[in-house]
Amino acid sequence: MTAHSKTPLSLLVGLSTTLREPVLDAMLDTTSVVVVVDQDELRERGVLSWRVLDASGRIDAGEFTVGDDCGACQLIESLLPLLEALVARQRWDHVVLAAPPAMEARPLVGSLVAGLPEIAVDTITCVVDAVLLVEQLSGDELLDERGLALGLPDRRNVAELTARQIEYADVCVLANLHRNAAPDRLHNLLLHLNPRTTVVVADRVGVPDGPVARTGLFDFDAAEAWAGELASSDRVQPSGDGVTTVLWRSTRPMHPSRLNDALEDIVNGVVRSRGVVWLANRPTQRVRWESAGYSASLGMLGEWSDSEHLAECTVVATGMGLDPARLQSILDACLLTESELACLDWHDLDDPFAGLL
Repeated sequence: MTAHSKTPLSLLVGLSTTLREPVLDAMLDTTSVVVVVDQDELRERGVLSWRVLDASGRIDAGEFTVGDDCGACQLIESLLPLLEALVARQRWDHVVLAAPPAMEARPLVGSLVAGLPEIAVDTITCVVDAVLLVEQLSGDELLDERGLALGLPDRRNVAELTARQIEYADVCVLANLHRNAAPDRLHNLLLHLNPRTTVVVADRVGVPDGPVARTGLFDFDAAEAWAGELASSDRVQPSGDGVTTVLWRSTRPMHPSRLNDALEDIVNGVVRSRGVVWLANRPTQRVRWESAGYSASLGMLGEWSDSEHLAECTVVATGMGLDPARLQSILDACLLTESELACLDWHDLDDPFAGLL
């Protein structure tokens, strides 16, 4: 390794630290250094513990203190100097970072790309439990209820975290696949959630059957384009094996009260949806739409005038056993009618999302 070359980094994410261990072993070779961060003591002691090892064994260990603020933010702030110091030693040609179970790859990678020019993000690998995947994507259980929240402000749910980890991954390792009765369906589901990903199957003891590090697959622009506010519609996968992705569009605004009343029906049968909506009572504002499992959320994205798009609604939704016609009908019913478009004073509509947007 020359003094001026960038050191490739492979990032490992996933909820199950047990299933991740054989994958982590497959990432380690004689030229790699591994940083493992776990959150076992976060709830009791307010710390994230870390250890550094290479092929010779453990090199160092320590803790990051997490206060009452954003745990993910504090992790990133503490982690960057550690990675920088390891790279500066010039002993290894490859860095492997195993993130805590509740960490998403996207904010961490964004900070690495912006803050550590001596590192080149090479591969994002996500380990998925084939037995629990559908359950994890379909519920509304909070990470905090499992003792997995990254700090007090962390109100994410398990479905949201699982979907986001998959959506940003270059490689998805399907573990425990031998215990699932519909392996092709799970493979297809992963490709619907992230057409960029390469699916690798783990054997019965969890060892992956393909490359999981140093693949050169990571493309920052492509990852951001897929995991951003709206999944790229030109990469929507065709239906198959009971998995369906629906692309819904409208150039009419949505009636805020009808949308609020329909939220439960919209997410029924949908494991993941993302998009941008145009609310009639907020005609200048772009509103982010996102759902995972039984939870839906809206957030501000800015003004329509600041974007390249005309005001419109666009939602991409993926589900298992999803009825596209039913979902499209529910969303269509939330739009303003022709008569409302012609004579309604949009600003006078009730705002059920006041305080959220």
